[in-house]
Amino acid sequence: NKREIKHIGSKRFGVQFLLKSIYTNNGMLYFHTEIKNTSNIAFDIDYVSFKIVDKKVVKRTAMQEQVIEPLRAQNYVTVVHGKQSERTVFALEKFTIPDDKQLVIEVAEKDGGRHQTIVVENEDIVRANVIDELSIQ
Repeated sequence: NKREIKHIGSKRFGVQFLLKSIYTNNGMLYFHTEIKNTSNIAFDIDYVSFKIVDKKVVKRTAMQEQVIEPLRAQNYVTVVHGKQSERTVFALEKFTIPDDKQLVIEVAEKDGGRHQTIVVENEDIVRANVIDELSIQ
């Protein structure tokens, strides 16, 4: 539950989206995220997307992005009510990122504009903590 990655997060429009930590076990990566809503208006989550995109977007070139679908999500919430926070753990297939690319995790609000985006580098994924004991339900 404690926040092990301190430098990845975004805070805009009274909503804070944090990546608390990354874990690995049996060829799976687990992304522990938290959404804090400090406003009085509920934050309705439309979707959460994981995609690998280019770091530098050069003009007149096709931007390549590879979407990664989470295999499972523990405690996946669709609404974060005002003055509350919710934590979710996403399970993804193991992957690494080339040097010129980065992982972008995006949370979009349904019928709103308070989208949150965080960027994860390859060195953060390589430093993922190993889980020895894991109870899967």
